[in-house]
Amino acid sequence: MAGSAGEDLFVDPESGLLGQFRRQYFLLFLIAHFHRAALLMLSDRLVVALDNLDIHNAVSVRQFKRSIRQSFEIFLRFNHRYWFHDISDQAQARELFQMCVENLGTDDLYSEVREEIQGMSAYLDSDTLRHQSNSMVRLTVATIFGTMATVSTGFLGMNLIAEADATTAWKVFYFFSVGVPCVLLAFYVIVKSKRLSDFLDALSDERLSLRSKLVALGNVFRRRTRPIR
Repeated sequence: MAGSAGEDLFVDPESGLLGQFRRQYFLLFLIAHFHRAALLMLSDRLVVALDNLDIHNAVSVRQFKRSIRQSFEIFLRFNHRYWFHDISDQAQARELFQMCVENLGTDDLYSEVREEIQGMSAYLDSDTLRHQSNSMVRLTVATIFGTMATVSTGFLGMNLIAEADATTAWKVFYFFSVGVPCVLLAFYVIVKSKRLSDFLDALSDERLSLRSKLVALGNVFRRRTRPIR
């Protein structure tokens, strides 16, 4: 603003343009720069989270997910509390604020940050669904092989070994003799669940030959070779 220093219209700290600038225009410009600074801070948090991500390190992956969720929460709070376009009912202040926002490019920055956060949030959701799908596959395989053992036990009956009148020591011995192998077998099935799932897929595929299905069965027990780096 340019004006005569001898006129109260310009220099009066209460009713002049100087006081209006200090109380009104300063806050107007401050809000516009606050919006841009907050969006730049969020964008920088996303960049730092990506730089620290190592997909081969489980701790790094967990920290990345935690950081993205925190950034998403901060963005939602900023969006609902502090992000707005109408700063005043006065046409002059409203248009001046809009000009400041356009010059700073805040709207474009807001759209860019929102798309980045939504993209990372979608990645986290898809990764969570992938882990859940893998868990369901393992549980399904364990259930299938556990059903075989259950049906066999039910067909043979519970009195296969008539030791109802045996001593407590023998009953404990029989319990651990059956329980320990069953627990070990369950853990082994869970460990091999991915390969067993591939074998079940090959077994259900009518287009594959018997030899291909036997190869898939052999892959279940084949030792995994480490890749050459």
